Amino acid sequence: MHSRYTAWMRLGAILLLGIVIAGCGDSTSTGRDGGRDGAPDDAPTVTDAAPPDAARVCQDDLPSPITIDPAVTPEITILNDPGSPAGIFDPSLVYPSGAPSGALAYSSVTSTASIRTRIALSSDRGNSWTYVADANAPATVMVDSTDTAACPSGTCTGQLINEVSSLVIDPLDADAQRRWKLFTHRYLVLPPAVLRYDYGHIALATAPAPEGPWSAPQNLIGWPSTSSISSAGAATLTTGINLGGCVALTEPGALVRQGTIDLVVGCVSVAGGVSIRLELLRSTDHARSFTRVRTLLSGADVPCLGENTTRVNAGELFVAGGQQYLIATPDVEGAGYRGCAVMPIDDPVSGAVRRSALGGPVVLRTFVASRFIGACSYAEGPLHGYLIPIAFLGDPRTFRMYRSGRSAP
Repeated sequence: MHSRYTAWMRLGAILLLGIVIAGCGDSTSTGRDGGRDGAPDDAPTVTDAAPPDAARVCQDDLPSPITIDPAVTPEITILNDPGSPAGIFDPSLVYPSGAPSGALAYSSVTSTASIRTRIALSSDRGNSWTYVADANAPATVMVDSTDTAACPSGTCTGQLINEVSSLVIDPLDADAQRRWKLFTHRYLVLPPAVLRYDYGHIALATAPAPEGPWSAPQNLIGWPSTSSISSAGAATLTTGINLGGCVALTEPGALVRQGTIDLVVGCVSVAGGVSIRLELLRSTDHARSFTRVRTLLSGADVPCLGENTTRVNAGELFVAGGQQYLIATPDVEGAGYRGCAVMPIDDPVSGAVRRSALGGPVVLRTFVASRFIGACSYAEGPLHGYLIPIAFLGDPRTFRMYRSGRSAP
């Protein structure tokens, strides 16, 4: 999930979420499963096959982390970007191997309440990127709320923003106007800078081409909260797909696979303290609806990614050399995102992360830095390899992206 913009933390840190949701009144009073669907948050599905949390033991041969030093690593810039004074972040790539060109979605940051998704194109394998379109824009909205602490009058006015985007092309969609799809976490920022992640939803916008025109974002996956903005008009509700314990979903990462769209999301839970796990959802109707497949990674897996925390987020699915992979990022309280770990998925149908005989996920590569780093992105086409976002706290241009120069895995 996202940021502490009041202290210029990254779009993705969860540091304020426990505080925000703890003050949400009814949002946490309904119990572990939200009190709506009657199924506990961790009830197994037919495809859940991960070992129990107690069985997680990390592999003996964890790879040495690759340290990204911004002083000597090339930075990504976007030609003709209309202006991103606080920087750019949240890369999402569509650039297959051998393709003549590719597309990049990214967050353009002006302030806490002014974040939007922009699209850039490259025709030189990612050596350069050129801005072509705004896919969405911040909007002033008034929402209903039963949270009397935040909204004493029963309504709140704030800025509705989109961030942490995931861009895909879905060539088999019969509707040519929606073959390009953009998934975002769309949520409300209340003045002066209160980020209500729960007052939001996973949104979908579509277009016939990366340049647009882009449709208005629509509520694709919603959840119960103290405001109807989270659930009203949602194509899919978390309470209907056995995710009732998720007080919010965030950081969508999509992958199109033979007409199927897989979507990994961060599920934020406040049961027993704030934790985040990665859930895999799937659509067989071109993102008109989704069902739950499995838990990809839980808090018990995070020590195998190199950090002692129960929060893992920023999932990214990609394919390279015919092999499917997952990128995931540990989120450490007080420090934010702390690196990007790459893991293989050998069976795309079940979605199971490869695990060692000891039960923990098999990690092939980890990127780290001496500061906030994540969420990373990859595509086979560009020469720059993994794109590595890094935040510079205290710098006016806080958010930046770097070329790792490393190919998968």
